[in-house]
Amino acid sequence: MLIIKYTPVFKEKCIEIFKSNLPKFFAPDELQLFEAFLDHDTEDNYYVVEDDGHLLGCGGIFLDEKTDEAGLSWGMVHARHHLKGIGKLFTQYRIDLLKKLYPAKIYKIDTSQHTAAFYEKNGFNIVCIIPDGFGKGIDKYTMKMENRLM
Repeated sequence: MLIIKYTPVFKEKCIEIFKSNLPKFFAPDELQLFEAFLDHDTEDNYYVVEDDGHLLGCGGIFLDEKTDEAGLSWGMVHARHHLKGIGKLFTQYRIDLLKKLYPAKIYKIDTSQHTAAFYEKNGFNIVCIIPDGFGKGIDKYTMKMENRLM
């Protein structure tokens, strides 16, 4: 597997990955937000996972200067490749990148009830739950990780 920086050439495959995770992991209304993100907010902090010419996943990191937090954004693995360890490897890659680039920050992710346990295993703790926060049946879990380097 190869993790490389996102470029617009990957946009359609990333949208396909997003759609493969509907409606359990993302609300249909979020597709437009994801497309806008890919068009305007990827800069140097969004990546794709590729294996043998196939795009398996995508995800990024962010820095919010207003809240002084950094974190994980729009991470996903194609539904055909769930439970193969790709998400774990890719999440750890992004956490390591956060630690390298933003060593003194608190790390954050907004996720759902379907993936909260996965992120707990990766060091995040639940700080807030908003029922139907992403859409009907998809609760918004805000999770944070205290960086041990602080």
